[in-house]
Amino acid sequence: MRKKFMIKMASIGAVVLLAAGMAACGKKTEAVITTDGEEFSEPEKEYPTVAQSRAKKFSYNDLTVGKLEYLMTEDEVIKILGEPVTSYNANEKSTAAQTEVVKEKIYSYNELTLIFSEIKGKYVLTAAASVGENDTFSRGLKVGDSVDKIYDGYYRDADYMNHTYYSDDKTAVMGKMLYGSFTMDALENVKTKDKVEYGVINYNGASSLETAETYIVEFTYFEPPYQSGIAAVTDDFAQIAFDIDDKGIITAIRWYYYPEEESAE
Repeated sequence: MRKKFMIKMASIGAVVLLAAGMAACGKKTEAVITTDGEEFSEPEKEYPTVAQSRAKKFSYNDLTVGKLEYLMTEDEVIKILGEPVTSYNANEKSTAAQTEVVKEKIYSYNELTLIFSEIKGKYVLTAAASVGENDTFSRGLKVGDSVDKIYDGYYRDADYMNHTYYSDDKTAVMGKMLYGSFTMDALENVKTKDKVEYGVINYNGASSLETAETYIVEFTYFEPPYQSGIAAVTDDFAQIAFDIDDKGIITAIRWYYYPEEESAE
């Protein structure tokens, strides 16, 4: 089954390109893999631990930009920002079987792009993306800030740099785990009834943080109750992502709220 977050990630990526002309298409997309499908066994660099974080983990409360909050209606947003520079409707199929249509409206305010999704017959704010330094996201973060401000603002383990995470088949190095012990790709095997909270440094196709031309700092959050009692990708969840350049500077910020979908069983 094609996972819904992959659909939305493609959609919002196109929106960011449309809104700001980002040169994201030049980013690496290939995974770093071993030969013959063998498990990755290259020795890793040992990093020193950092000070214990007292910051809170990412949650739904972080789905804000300026005075906007997730699930605001179009009228509420327009009352704050005024009419968008451009807007259009975008419908997409949400499953591999292409039986369910996701109805969306996209608003562009120059460097800030917003997506409204139809939930229970009403369009509400479900995503925001910016490449502009004037848009302030949760915890005071903006484009142009240092990546260290993310690590100070959001919780991370003291030894996160020594927590490498890999692809499911253990053949690709994906990045570092800021906190948490698994990603949403493992939900079918983990079968948890608890919150799912994790943060990662995504190498964006590189083999290490040192060799990455760009990378992404991402946080994900699920909370019960879940449709089946067990967390799944069809449940509602939230993500925030920060694009980082090779100088450690934030170049784009985007967040998403994914409404729950009916399980395809």
